Amino acid sequence: MSNNEEINEQLKEQVEITEQEEFKESKPNPVIESIKHWYKNQNKAMVLGLGALIIAIASWAGYKYLYQKPREEKGILAIYKTQNLFDVDSFKLVLKTAPKLAEQYSGTKSGNLAAYMAGTSYLYTGDFKNAIKYLEKVSFDDRIMSAQVIGVLGDAYIENNEIDKGLSKYLKAAKQSETDFAINWYLKAALIHKSKNEWKEALEIYRKIKKEYYGASELQDIEKLLGEAEAKTGEY
Repeated sequence: MSNNEEINEQLKEQVEITEQEEFKESKPNPVIESIKHWYKNQNKAMVLGLGALIIAIASWAGYKYLYQKPREEKGILAIYKTQNLFDVDSFKLVLKTAPKLAEQYSGTKSGNLAAYMAGTSYLYTGDFKNAIKYLEKVSFDDRIMSAQVIGVLGDAYIENNEIDKGLSKYLKAAKQSETDFAINWYLKAALIHKSKNEWKEALEIYRKIKKEYYGASELQDIEKLLGEAEAKTGEY
């Protein structure tokens, strides 16, 4: 073989080796491709998630300032006359507007107050089922008002002959109340226990309120009530 032929043969071999190496380099690495695919999907998910978050915030802001706030303001004006009637115990007149206002402004503070006035007015006019219906819708942030609603709801259940539910509401209202008005709910609960011949439970309530609310004007007869319960249970 001549020198030229030998050189050509070597060049040919070198070209083949180079092509094989280029092929290896150009062949996709499955691990790297998998990582690239994962990052691509993650970025897409992040973009979609961010877009959804922006839409949610915009929707909430629009609902609050363009819809809810104007309804709150209109509701305050709408219930003004009804609230004045409620304040002077004109319950029959209250019922001409309060139920409609509760529905019309549902989801607002005004609608919540209208539902409370409607439920209470139904209670004092003898429609106990509607009283329960509207009072169950009421939810005040203020703990004292919240306890008041629960207690009034207890009255409605008792009047509707749902004794156990009424008793449960009285006890819940008493525990939640932060004023001496808790005594009222405790005394009503004790009275229910007595009517069910549950004197031990009544005695526990009397002892509790005597200890925690000693000196309150509502407890003028507490010694008499305690004596009666102790005699019934034999616990002195």
